Amino acid sequence: MKLIRLKITDEQGFRSLQKDFEIYFLRDFDYKHSHEFNPNILAGRNGSGKSNILEALSNIFYHLDCMYNDYLPDGFLKDEENEKGFDNTVGVVDAFELEYFIPVPVRLIDKTFDETPKVVFNDTKAHILIEKQAGQKPLVTWLNRDEYSSKNEDLSKKEVQRLLPKYVLGYSSGENELLSLPFFKTRFLHYDEYADKLRFEEPYGYPPKPEGRLIYLDKEFSQAILLANLLMHEPTSENDKLAPLLENVELEDIDEFRLIICQDRYLELHEDILRDKEITIEELHEEKRHLTELTSNLKRSIEALKKCATCFEHQYIELENYEEGREYLVLDFKVTEATKEAFRFHFADNPLQLFQLFQLLLELNAYVVDEKDKKRVYQSKNIFINHDIYPNSLEDDRVLRFKNLWIKKKGLEKSLFTKQLSDGEHQFLHSLGLCLLFKNENALFLLDEPETHFNPDWKAKFISNLRHCFSQSKDVMREMLITTHSPYLVSDSESKYVHIFEKDQGSKKVSNRFPDFQTLGSSVNKITIKVYNKPDTIGAYANSKIDELRKELETSQDKEALLRRVKNEIGESVERVLFINEILDQINMK
Repeated sequence: MKLIRLKITDEQGFRSLQKDFEIYFLRDFDYKHSHEFNPNILAGRNGSGKSNILEALSNIFYHLDCMYNDYLPDGFLKDEENEKGFDNTVGVVDAFELEYFIPVPVRLIDKTFDETPKVVFNDTKAHILIEKQAGQKPLVTWLNRDEYSSKNEDLSKKEVQRLLPKYVLGYSSGENELLSLPFFKTRFLHYDEYADKLRFEEPYGYPPKPEGRLIYLDKEFSQAILLANLLMHEPTSENDKLAPLLENVELEDIDEFRLIICQDRYLELHEDILRDKEITIEELHEEKRHLTELTSNLKRSIEALKKCATCFEHQYIELENYEEGREYLVLDFKVTEATKEAFRFHFADNPLQLFQLFQLLLELNAYVVDEKDKKRVYQSKNIFINHDIYPNSLEDDRVLRFKNLWIKKKGLEKSLFTKQLSDGEHQFLHSLGLCLLFKNENALFLLDEPETHFNPDWKAKFISNLRHCFSQSKDVMREMLITTHSPYLVSDSESKYVHIFEKDQGSKKVSNRFPDFQTLGSSVNKITIKVYNKPDTIGAYANSKIDELRKELETSQDKEALLRRVKNEIGESVERVLFINEILDQINMK
């Protein structure tokens, strides 16, 4: 997809964004560039409102997901018995206008080739407008529908599903609770979808993939992202997408790792299934007639993991004071080229397919949350709810654990644990890794300050590395929004894709504007001054030292001695040059 504009029309605004706040991501004279990858950079000082854009979009698409998904759990929707349930007429962003382009789905075209616009098929785009008024459900309109279809009735549920982005991906380098909340709720929807199919003994599908489109890729998914990318990696390939990922971190490969899958967690079968279920002698003996093992709907996928493993074993651990012990499937992988060939074969040479298996297994940890607390999550607008109820079970109870993940780094004889990597290295592998996984998907990426822990060199390369990730996927229309405080990201972006956020200190009104200069190639000093309103090129303490020396200049009798002190005590900078010129002017006046 490619965003065009977002306008907040709610009388109460949204977060710090006031009523009638509007941001244009793509202007009409740039529509022809909608298939190009140009991330939108949201820049501004802390508290200027830029992250609220990501939060608004994630809440809007969560609301649409809840309206148009085929699956929703019992008791989720508002009714007479559930007054606090989901109401499609009331949203966290309760009134808005959202416009975007999305490739025209083939199934929605019923006109002949001669009747449709004369463009390359991959350049077709549906122009979508979503409007929501306060207290009413959102209205989805396909503005240029008549170019591709002769239908004029309202869009059906299936048609709307196809006109939404396939994925909405969230990532924050910090603890942005406001951004993560709708994604956090979606994890429970993913779990409930899987659990209900299991309780009714319905197949979940292969390869496994939740219906909901929101995915929050926090640190819990870091090892899954790394493994999914590297286990499919072919370093000899001409189109080696992982090259910048590996070269910057000096990472050579995965050495070995272990997966532990807990296989003694159970769900109760639905009463309708139990009524007709035949009882085996084993079930009667174990008193498990009414239960089904949690991962049993993933047998085919787990078998694929076993076929890729160097070795595996089923462990039964007896516990004191318990009637039953614990059951685990332990898979060990010594990564060789043969290991990678096995993963490529069993997971269709698709890193995303492997990642989505890991994703689902991780999301099954929600089994520890009871129905009452889960209902609180679905109904909550409390940004701290995921601290109150987080599906993070004790280590031995987790459905999936990554253990002993050793990696090979250049210049080191011995492998090291991934946990020994620095925060910056973790963040680099995580942020670029998620882009590589979803590079071929019609997705909306919402990245909140993804470069926080990067060194200056990595910050300067970040946009180039993103472009490298997507360079071989030119037929995919994707959108990316990045909030940042880094002038390097601004300097690597054309001004028409840079949005400067400012908040009036008196009225607290948030505004956004395009830069009044070409940001692409501009120096970080100029950007720091004009975008972040920071004219100083040195730190506050260093500035205070220059101010102290300036006061000495007013009374100093030996200005040449003061000049020598400045050259010795203050490093090279614009401020130092200006102050030295002041001293020289006074010396020359004698």
